[in-house]
Amino acid sequence: MRVLLLAGGAGTRLWPLSTEQRPKQFLSLLSADSLIAQTYERVRPLTDEIFVATAARHAPLVRKQLRGLSARRILTEPCRRNSGPAILSAALHFESEGDPVTAAIPSDQTAADPEAFRRAIVTASKAADSASVVVLAVPPTRPETDFGYLELSSEIAGEGTEVVRFIEKPGSAEAESYVQSGFLWNAGIFVFRPSRLLAEARRVAADLLARVEAYRAALAKGRAKLADELYASLPAISIDYGVMEKAAHVRAVPLRAGWSDVGTWRAVRDLRGPSDDRGNLIVSEKPVLAPGVRQSAIVCSDNGVLVLPFDRESELKAAVERLSNRGPRGPEKAARARAGTRKSGKAKR
Repeated sequence: MRVLLLAGGAGTRLWPLSTEQRPKQFLSLLSADSLIAQTYERVRPLTDEIFVATAARHAPLVRKQLRGLSARRILTEPCRRNSGPAILSAALHFESEGDPVTAAIPSDQTAADPEAFRRAIVTASKAADSASVVVLAVPPTRPETDFGYLELSSEIAGEGTEVVRFIEKPGSAEAESYVQSGFLWNAGIFVFRPSRLLAEARRVAADLLARVEAYRAALAKGRAKLADELYASLPAISIDYGVMEKAAHVRAVPLRAGWSDVGTWRAVRDLRGPSDDRGNLIVSEKPVLAPGVRQSAIVCSDNGVLVLPFDRESELKAAVERLSNRGPRGPEKAARARAGTRKSGKAKR
């Protein structure tokens, strides 16, 4: 078996700690080790063949945090294009090296029971030769609009259960209905034989796969600039949207291991425990006073300060995007403007 750790996400829902320069997977949110280092240790008992897919700009962070990982096991991407291109590119690479069963695992998740996590991966690997892909499915603990859901067949065939339908990030009413109907969360963990995944991708996402194949062909010929351009032209699309929603013969294996995607500040609070008796999460190197503030995240870093009620977390991603689009403001903007004036020599009169 091979394991492919996916380390290309931006983690904007954990601003201001998670940024483009140092995304969520490289942060030490739950212990002294980063999420990617914890994930690496969690999967090491499964196999010696562990690979990491990450953006080229983050390869130094991977090397620094995973010192036992060979440099040739870091599969760098010219830029972030989500999990679809990353997994298909790795599958093409792995197919040419013997077509080993592969587990594609996000590097920014956690599991309270590592042994149960590994058992689920092994169970999924046994079903990989009778399915196009095997997905790990988590019994939900609440209606959640930030997760995908899986509708499963009532019949269990061999290892795993047939997936009837993938549903990505529903509204609150739909999420509650899905939980009541027995749907499971999609953990975003996929186990597959590369040749079988690629055959299904060729059927349901032929254009996407052809473009990834063109990228890999340019790489093989040493045409690095062309390869970068081809990868940059790929759509930024998840494997769920790009392939899985349309794929057939997908099976699911239950994951009961205390799984969390560590995707929100509320999730971090739940895993770490509250910082005070008012249910707040406080992450700051300086003292924080917040009389009257309850059920909120208060996070201070060099990148900014966040005060966010947990029931408003759905608004954070859009707020971060607006902040990024607005660019520098206030004293920082004025300082840059002054620097630009001095450089050009065109001072206003």
